[in-house]
Order: sequence, then C-alpha cells, then structure tokens
Amino acid sequence: MRLACCRCALAVVAWGIALAACGPTEQSFAERCRDELGLATSECAEVAAWRLPSALPTARGNAYADDERAAQLGRAIFFDERFARVPGVSCASCHLPERAFQDGLAVSEVLPGSRGARNSPTLLNVAWLRGAFFWDGRADSLWSQPLFAFENAIEMDSSRLRIAHRIADDASYRAAYQTIFGALPALDDAARFPPDGKPGEPSFDEMAAADRDAINRVAANVGKALEAYQRRIATGPSALDRYLDGDPSALSAEQERGLVRFVKSGCYACHSGPMLTDSAFYMASDVTDRGRAAGIEVLLGSPFNAAGVYFDRDAGEALELPLGPELEDEHAFRTPSMRNVTLTAPYGHAGTRTLEAVLSAPGLLYEEGDAIVIGAFLRALEGTAPPPEWTTPPP
Repeated sequence: MRLACCRCALAVVAWGIALAACGPTEQSFAERCRDELGLATSECAEVAAWRLPSALPTARGNAYADDERAAQLGRAIFFDERFARVPGVSCASCHLPERAFQDGLAVSEVLPGSRGARNSPTLLNVAWLRGAFFWDGRADSLWSQPLFAFENAIEMDSSRLRIAHRIADDASYRAAYQTIFGALPALDDAARFPPDGKPGEPSFDEMAAADRDAINRVAANVGKALEAYQRRIATGPSALDRYLDGDPSALSAEQERGLVRFVKSGCYACHSGPMLTDSAFYMASDVTDRGRAAGIEVLLGSPFNAAGVYFDRDAGEALELPLGPELEDEHAFRTPSMRNVTLTAPYGHAGTRTLEAVLSAPGLLYEEGDAIVIGAFLRALEGTAPPPEWTTPPP
C-alpha cells in the first residue's frame, strides 16, 4: 500500500487570526509527555507534530492563493446561486457554514432526485490537506477541486462556459476578475463563445482550440479564487493545540487518557501530522465504488491537473502524477482528517458510520473503555470558529 506522508510546513501568514501561544510552564510538553503521560520519546515526538501551524502552508499551483482580492471574489462565488443551472444551488449547498462547512447528510442530495454516492467532507482547515482531494483523489490541487463540483450533473450541473459568462455578465465580478487575473476573452461574441457548455457537449467541443483554452483559463482562475477563499475557512487553536503549546489545563484528565489510548491503540498510524491524516488511500469494503482507481483515471484526463498549463509552476511543489491505477487503488479511499471530527458526522466515504461505530470497529481498540476516552479526546480537536467575514456571504 502506498503511503503519502502529510507534514505541513510553516508559510507566510495568510489569515487574520492571531494564534498566540500560551505562557511558559514549568515543564515542556515533551517532559510532561514522558513523565505524566508515560509515552515513549518517539510517541511524544509524533504527538508534538500534531500541532496545527499558525500560518497557512504554501498553495500548490495557485499564484493567487494569498491574494485578498482573490479571496473576496472566491467568497462571493462560493455563496452565489447563479452559477448553477438549477436555481437555489451554490457551493454552500453542500458546505454549510453552520454545519462546519459540510451538510450533515450521509451523502449529498442537492438536486431533487439526484442523490450522490459519497459523503460531503468539511472544508474547515482544508488548506492544510496535502496530496489529492476528494475521497478518490481525482483533483491534485485545492483550486481544481471545485471545478468538478461545478460541472457534476448531480451537484451544480453547470459548465465552464456558463461560469465564464456569469463572470463577464456581472459588472462587479467582471471588474474584480480583470483586476486580479487580467482581461476576459471576448465573451460577447456568441458565435465563438456559446452561453453554456463543457467537454462532451458540442457547444464546447466544436469551439476553436484557442477559445476552449481561453474558457479553461477563466474556469481555472475561478477555481484559484475559490481556493484563496477556502484557505481562509480556518479554525483557530483547539484545546489540543493549546495543550501542545504548554498549557496542561487545556485537556481534562479524561482527554489526556484518551490521547494516550489514541496513541497506544495505533490510531496515529493513519491519523498523523497537523491534520491527523496521512493523506493515503486504503481499501474499503465497498466493492461497488472503484474509489481511487477511478479517481486516478479522471485526474489523468483533467486539463487542470499539475501537469497542465493552468498549474502555476512557481507556486508550490506539484505532486507527481500517477502513471495509472494499480490493483491496490481499486476500492481505496482517502484517510479523513480528525480535526473538528466531532462536528462533521456522519463518517466514511459513504456516510454510513457514527463516531461510536468508528471507535468500536473490530481490531481497532484493545482495552475496555477506550471508545469513551478517545471520544473525549477527539472533542479536544475542535478549533475556534473562523472569523465571521469568511463564514457569511458578502454584504
């Protein structure tokens, strides 16, 4: 099984939350970890690496990720219902701020009668996720991820031509876009740029190659604005972060026991690093969903992947594209983050599990009462809410 190690480096501060460390204590976390928690030195080092950095990591392939103007444009687009073909649908339909930027459903059902097959993940702290996105890894950057949702027939059912025209037809969008990204193509020429269409539809496929490229460029830039916004949907320090900063009172005695059981039960083998995920893919029992194998095929066919011309080469390190799916990719799904996990039920790629069911899975825990104390520890992973200017539509 291939493992993708997730270790986020500190970068330039890009969000307006002050993450101040706690004051000094008589013992460092490392000393308390050994002396009071009874963990080995290597285990203590692993736990210390769970601290969520106070600065955002570098974005991959997006030169505009830390541009405030792009973030404000992305915020407006995120909440705008006019980008979908069906009225009343926006990015926020599946990622509701009041539900920790997910929808609380087993699988999303945005359009009437069009039920998805996978659980909608939270967007909280999504900037720190590394590797590929979606449960199946079909996107290899945060900016390319929303472009799939726009064109998915059971999500927003939109198209890249529709997106481009929406930007051009709205005076505020047009001005903001051109200030950030430069001039739009001549979208008022309907013969060259039909009002709607995407790959697989004649309205798009029959366009001149240069015009298709121009529309792809607009779509990619919209994705980059959305990433700039989503990077700011970031929680402040959790109780665990304050604990690791040197405040022993941040965790209750039960939560401390839960932390120890989390380590001793081997949970950190898959849930490691600042986001408590190894970003790897593991085989599930769902044999009807090809998972990572199908995701790789979509990724390799996408013009928005890291090998494509829309990936900004000077902005972050690109992932190495897989050559193609292998046997171990069949029915494999990404390890989810444990950050804010108690806010984001239900769980699993199909949304079929409760937290109690996850913690009671056979072979996972080996001492009576582990599920209770680990559940208490997981509550310590809830970060403080993002600033309200990033959780509400623009005025």
